[in-house]
Amino acid sequence: MSIIYNHSVLPNGITLVSEKIPHVRSVAVGLWIAKGSRDERSSENGLSHLIEHLLFKGTQTRNARDIAIFLESIGGHLDAFTSKEETCFYARVLDEHLPQAVDILSDIISHPRFDPQDLEKERKVILEEIKTVEDTPDEMVHELFSQALFDGHPLSYPILGSRENCQSFKMADIQAFRRKNYLPGNMVLAVAGRVEHQALEQLARRYLGQYQISAAVKTNVDADIKAPGLLLKRKKTSQVHICLGMPALAFNDPGRYALLVLSTIFGGGMSSRLFQKIREEEGLAYSIYSFADLYRDTGLFGVYLGVAVEQTRKSLETTLAEFKRLLVEPPSPEELENAKSQLKGNLMLGLESTSNRMMRLAKMEINREPYLDLGQTLAKIDAVTTDDLLAIAQRVIRPEKLAAAILGPVSARDISLPQLREMLQVG
Repeated sequence: MSIIYNHSVLPNGITLVSEKIPHVRSVAVGLWIAKGSRDERSSENGLSHLIEHLLFKGTQTRNARDIAIFLESIGGHLDAFTSKEETCFYARVLDEHLPQAVDILSDIISHPRFDPQDLEKERKVILEEIKTVEDTPDEMVHELFSQALFDGHPLSYPILGSRENCQSFKMADIQAFRRKNYLPGNMVLAVAGRVEHQALEQLARRYLGQYQISAAVKTNVDADIKAPGLLLKRKKTSQVHICLGMPALAFNDPGRYALLVLSTIFGGGMSSRLFQKIREEEGLAYSIYSFADLYRDTGLFGVYLGVAVEQTRKSLETTLAEFKRLLVEPPSPEELENAKSQLKGNLMLGLESTSNRMMRLAKMEINREPYLDLGQTLAKIDAVTTDDLLAIAQRVIRPEKLAAAILGPVSARDISLPQLREMLQVG
């Protein structure tokens, strides 16, 4: 039986999207707010994540334990996350328990109790979460990379916020941020699994149909992105952790499929160019991979590697030489076909999960992307050519746009951005 997509909008502006998958017994339900850390001012940085935490502390009729038990007692799972551009509250349950999932998600969004005592408890929890990231250098270097790449723009802000902000937030700040961002027009209810859209719509009308919030005056928090730079943080670690990359493509950019294929060829697995050169041939790193993140108006393309201190310069030179190779040496037909097969296989395996399908569905809606079924998406990947890869490499890999973040026992005297950019020059 085929998968059926449906879309509708409640009178108050909340969007509903669903993918009916008749052969499964579960449903994944996500209530998304199309706002994240990039929608914060500097003084607000961390509020999206703090609110995500506080909404689980209780509603007008349920305490934190009630919320936890409500779905766990029927074998369900409830969780949430905050990203640069979204906040998502989601559940996975048997199809017969869809009403309970919509009920609990709607309740925590619509009727938060926002108790000052809860704020003090969660403040401590988040401060510990910040310490955890700081103590995990292969995570921390990605935060530094965002700062180096998007300096001056809210995309550079850490999702968790800073210690100073976390300690200073008051309940009035939280309520004001919620009024400004948790608007019906910013919300998407996405469901994938064994679901009838008509039944979903009835549930949404029952639990979310009356949801309204008095909109605060909207303020534009985006700012101009400064020139990408080098951010070097000296820290006593056993390795040097490095991120190198540049601004890339937005979520809706037609070239994104070519970028994803290029990233797979470059550093998407054990057969990738980076893995074979840096680890297998040179023995410079245990962990090395490429990544491509797509945002609503820009993106990034980069590489992470962790290396011994004495191998830092050679590792930088070798990695940048591989970047440069993408500009001058087109992938072989075998590389291209292998990368497409790998990308398609990963996608198909991932979409066996109703949770992954729900998240894909919501991301398309939030980014105003026309719905593509799996077959259409696979066709987009299959259509990528060698010429497309060269074109996207030349569009993205530009020495003057190179940014770098380096964390470890290294000195600014050893590395400069002009040197790194010179290594990336062709000819």
